Parts: sequence; structure tokens; C-alpha cells
Amino acid sequence: MKIEHLSVQGCNEWNEDALILNGKERIYGVLDGATSLAAADGSETGGYLASRTAQRVFEAANGPDISLRSLVLQANSSIRAEMIERGVDADDKQAVWAAGIAVVRIGEHQIEYAQTGDCMLIATYKDGTVRTVTHDQVDHFDENSRRLWERYTQEDLPPEEVRRRVYEVIKMNRLKTNTPEGYAILNGDPALERYVEHGYINRIQLASVLLVTDGLFLPRKAGEPAPAMADMTALIDGKGLAGYVDWLIANEYDESQQGLYTRLKVADDKTAIKIDFVDG
Repeated sequence: MKIEHLSVQGCNEWNEDALILNGKERIYGVLDGATSLAAADGSETGGYLASRTAQRVFEAANGPDISLRSLVLQANSSIRAEMIERGVDADDKQAVWAAGIAVVRIGEHQIEYAQTGDCMLIATYKDGTVRTVTHDQVDHFDENSRRLWERYTQEDLPPEEVRRRVYEVIKMNRLKTNTPEGYAILNGDPALERYVEHGYINRIQLASVLLVTDGLFLPRKAGEPAPAMADMTALIDGKGLAGYVDWLIANEYDESQQGLYTRLKVADDKTAIKIDFVDG
């Protein structure tokens, strides 16, 4: 088994992503912290604190008897406890710390996984088939934000006003987390129990699995279909994981590319783990 991983900070002050690397229990994952829409206690953002709190739970896990779903819920409870300790209103969905996750436990015959938010798990098979195992639960909100960004930009509003209007909508979206109209996320809400994606895939003919935060997604324009995950995995296979991230960052900062894609920020945090199952 060959494991590659990286976590690269985007354009903001903190890298709100985090890696889960528990080699003893063969648990590996990525976390994507979501910036709190209220001020955090201290210099760290709520997204940073959420991802690091969850990371500690998974990296301390010991023994195969507890499921990844149970660990997700344990991490969620830890986030709630940490928020309360710091004086954060754990029931205010716009103030809470939050993080999405995609995590796997590698077994001899099966791979267990758990997921929330827009962190993704993609499996590739020996015949080249690419299988997107998880679903991007946030994309219906993200696409609406992209469309609003384009609309307000075309109205020739000042950039700060465009951002303010879009982020007002994002704030309202946060009220729908861990509900049927929203998306699942670790934010201390006990309702997460109803929405954690959890399951198993078997290892028959499996060549690799890839876990990514949304910062690795190929760019897109508002109104256009999402690029296929198979396109991203093909580029990663061709360039290598680090080479793909370097290429993507160069694209984000290339002035000639501005306007071709809809971006609410220049560069997002980028975190990924690629696990290749090597024969012999």
C-alpha cells in the first residue's frame, strides 16, 4: 500500500483543512473546516478549530470495534464540548465551528468510509473505471452562490458589496445544516446523527482510493455542469498529486484565467490523500 498526502493553504490566513493519518488503525481522511460566520475566541477561525478537534479524535482512535460513523459522532460531540468551553453558543448555527469530512479505514477485504459535506471519496479500479463513492452535499448551495456572484458582478457593484450580498445568503444556508434541506456537517449539532454517510466498498479489483477537500475540484463557471471527478483523477494520475495541486494553484493565480471561472475566493485550502494498492 502506497500513501501520498498533502495539505496546502489557500489565500486566507489559516489552513482550515486537516489530514487524518492514523497508520496504526489504517484510518485516513481529510477535513475541511468552514469559517464561522461569527468571531472566534482567539486568533484561530472556527473552521480551523473544528477540523483540528475532529483530527485529534480520529488520530487517537484505537481498536477496530468502533465504527467510523461512531467516530464522526464522537468528533462532533467533541466540537460541541470545545465550543461550550470557549463560550461559543453551540446552538447558533451561524456562530458554530464546522468541518466536513471524508475518512476511510482500510481493511483486508473491505474499505469502510464515512462522509459529510463536500469532502469526497473516489475509487479507481484496475480496468480504469472511476467510481465516485460519495455525494457532494453542498453543491446545490455552492451553485446558487456562484450564480449570485456572477449576477452581482455584472451589475457593476463594488467587489466588497458583491461579497457582502453573497455571504448574507451563505449565512442563511448555515441555518439548514444537518436538515433535509441542507447538508451534513460536523458542527456540534446532535442532529448530525441522522445524516452521516457511512458504508463499505469491497477491494475486488480496486487499484486506489482518493480523498479530497473541495479545494482540489476542477474550476467551473456558474451555470455549467460540474467537471467529472474522473477528469480530476486523470490529471492527478498524470501529474502526480503534488504536481496537480501546483498546476491548479498556478491556474488560480493566472490573470489570463480570471473571468473564465466563478471563484468566491482566489484559492481554497487543498488537502488530499491518495492510497494505491500495490500488487505483491
